[in-house]
Amino acid sequence: MALSLPRGVRERVEAVAGARVGRVTAVGGGCISQAARVSTGAGDLFVKWHDAPPPGLFRAEATGLSRLADAGGVRVPGVLGFSDSPGAACIVMEWIDHAPGPRDAALADAGRGLASLHAARGRPPGLDVDTLIGTLPQANSPVAGAGWLDFFRQRRLAPLADSLPSATRRRLDALPLEALLDEPDGGCALLHGDLWSGNFIASSGGRGYLVDPAVYAGHPEVDLAMTRLFGGFGEPFEAAYREVSGPWPPGFDDRAALLNLYPLLVHVRLFGGAYVAQVDSTLRRFT
Repeated sequence: MALSLPRGVRERVEAVAGARVGRVTAVGGGCISQAARVSTGAGDLFVKWHDAPPPGLFRAEATGLSRLADAGGVRVPGVLGFSDSPGAACIVMEWIDHAPGPRDAALADAGRGLASLHAARGRPPGLDVDTLIGTLPQANSPVAGAGWLDFFRQRRLAPLADSLPSATRRRLDALPLEALLDEPDGGCALLHGDLWSGNFIASSGGRGYLVDPAVYAGHPEVDLAMTRLFGGFGEPFEAAYREVSGPWPPGFDDRAALLNLYPLLVHVRLFGGAYVAQVDSTLRRFT
């Protein structure tokens, strides 16, 4: 479907491309922003824009993609420019041709890439800048003198607990994380942070790209756990990850359920409804 870019966005895209905008074709870009394939005299681009974005939306996305690109391992689209200015809020990226058929090769490519990203350990939990997950602020400042588990409880679970009914919140507060989860061997790794199947692109060349990150440093199992939510990535991805990382330690399924409390709490805050029941069901397993 053909679209028209808002004037400010069009001007920003043309400044980034150094060429005039031609055809603008709507594509899927998630539930937050509008997205399009934009043809220019310098080639096709992927552009997302928002009429009234939360503060720093596109800066956070650009930062996350740049941090992942700098770390190496995973493939991400190149960021060509962004703006959070009123009337021109957008992000401009290289266009990736999508695969028309089976995605197994691209899933395997992404699995190996993620394992390589996660192999680089030694980071403290958090990040030097805050980001967003969806439209929600994501605080990444370290917890003074604490490790990963305290960070997970204080920076990920606790800020969203007030979205829960009182009985479910009491179960969350009583969750014995220290007895159920481990500190990551060798320290934290950089994470994509929002790794559900909608944030994966299978390219026409059989390569797997990751998009829309919510980056920070944490336990690698955070990313692995989320690949099993909301459709999942499947065996080609997991097998390729294990080729690089080795077998997953015993008990991963239980740990994944606990780590997925964070994205579920994000969905509780944004959408409510059935996600409350999913959180409560998980907590009842462990409390």
